[in-house]
Amino acid sequence: MKKKYIVALDLGGTNTKVALVKGEKIIKSVNIPTRDYRRKEVLLNAIIASINKLLRDTRLQKQQILGIGIGTAGLVDSRKGIIYNLVNISGWRNVRIKKIFQQRLNISTFVDNDVNVMALAELKFGAGRGLKNILCITVGTGVGGGVIIDGKLYRGSSLCAGEVGHTPISIKGLRCNCGGIGCVETFTGNSYVVNRVKNTLKSKKKKSLILKLANGKLSNITPELLTKAATLGDKLAIDTWKETGQFLGIGLVGVVNLLNPEAIVIGGGMAGAGKFLFNPVRKTIHKRAMDLPAKSVKILKAKLGNKAGLIGAAELVRMEDAR
Repeated sequence: MKKKYIVALDLGGTNTKVALVKGEKIIKSVNIPTRDYRRKEVLLNAIIASINKLLRDTRLQKQQILGIGIGTAGLVDSRKGIIYNLVNISGWRNVRIKKIFQQRLNISTFVDNDVNVMALAELKFGAGRGLKNILCITVGTGVGGGVIIDGKLYRGSSLCAGEVGHTPISIKGLRCNCGGIGCVETFTGNSYVVNRVKNTLKSKKKKSLILKLANGKLSNITPELLTKAATLGDKLAIDTWKETGQFLGIGLVGVVNLLNPEAIVIGGGMAGAGKFLFNPVRKTIHKRAMDLPAKSVKILKAKLGNKAGLIGAAELVRMEDAR
């Protein structure tokens, strides 16, 4: 019996998606609100029940499943199949998820960081298709990265490669969640960017459409609202995206000079700003990186969107199975 299908999980602190995948096609999926399950054991039971239901609904046997792939926002040991932590869930520490799933479902299981699996998805089916050396980053609440070298995922000696968001670009600045100071993430993560705008508006130094679009409430300001304001020509919004793109570009200059990638693929919620973010990123890299790598690197928007986590988790299974 040929194994054509893969069970893919996109495991996050807010939501967990469980899907049956064939190639790049998601056959059927289920969404589990992670935050509704405050205990690790309860969430694991819900995920396993969802997998069994998917198999029943599609009338598939376990023998037809190549494996289970998991992408997660937590710290991961991909070799041992351990998730070291997952935010918002009590007791989720040092969970040997590979062992648990293989014992309870008798299906080969693989796990990796969510941005690593996104990189695999974009390489095979998205913006990086046909390329061999790329960096994929997500810019949202945090800034994460996945490195592909010669067509293969590069994890580093301690499985921590790709943490572009925690590259320091200033000797001063805000303290980052990682404990560092002046990290890329503290200049480009969504909460940091929104807070800069709020502080500017509080000081009443600049007039802006932003507060009007937010119905007069600073708490309503989001990256999406800033993009809308920029589209309407608001100077503060445009300048904010320009500054954010410059900071991100500075962080990527070092990557371009060090790794000489063919492309940098940018996804995540902040990528929704489009040209307002991407143009200053490109200009900064072209201005500040070494000439040859700067000219050859492409700055691309991720293509797979919310599907990347599931498609990448499935690709992780195929990659590990091929070894």
